Amino acid sequence: KQWYQRRVRGDKIYVTELDNYKNNQDDVGEIWFGERTEQKIVDWLVDNIATDKSLADIGTGNGHLLSLLSEEGFSNLTGIDYSASSIKLAAAINSDKPDIKFLCMDVINSTASNIRHDVCLDKGTYDAISLANTSAADRITYKQRIHSMVTPDTGFFVLASVNWTVEELTEFYSDYFSVHQVLPCKKFTFGGVTGRDVSIVIFKPKQT
Repeated sequence: KQWYQRRVRGDKIYVTELDNYKNNQDDVGEIWFGERTEQKIVDWLVDNIATDKSLADIGTGNGHLLSLLSEEGFSNLTGIDYSASSIKLAAAINSDKPDIKFLCMDVINSTASNIRHDVCLDKGTYDAISLANTSAADRITYKQRIHSMVTPDTGFFVLASVNWTVEELTEFYSDYFSVHQVLPCKKFTFGGVTGRDVSIVIFKPKQT
């Protein structure tokens, strides 16, 4: 439940991380799901998406994923987070990257931006929502909001999860998205059952 706890306590945590960053600019805070997962996502985007396409990181946190993408030449990047403190932290860390803009917005509890993005990225946000007391309704709202934010036909939704299997994600999102690709990840076997350390699914939006 660490992801949900971090969402609940997010503002306080990001305030602390911003203070830490001011004292030591090598300390950018926590990287959700680790650098290896981030790099898998970055590698796929580099191989499949033109650098001038619009990319939005939903639940951007410290903006580290966008920082990596900027370094790869992507020039139309937006970080979205419900936490104002997160946005302050991400903006401070990426102050030298004018190709990244940040928006404070709660995708669940406010009307989503009317701006469509060629790619929406989620690395832990859906997991956090799934652990909330209101998750049954919020998960559906989130799915609908993301669908409304992705460019129809040509857009992608890149979702990384440590709480849900590829099969579970495929089933839940199937009314709004189809699976384009599943990225290979480290597998493990426990009790005779084989699983992944993280599920990374590339979705394409359906017409609804």
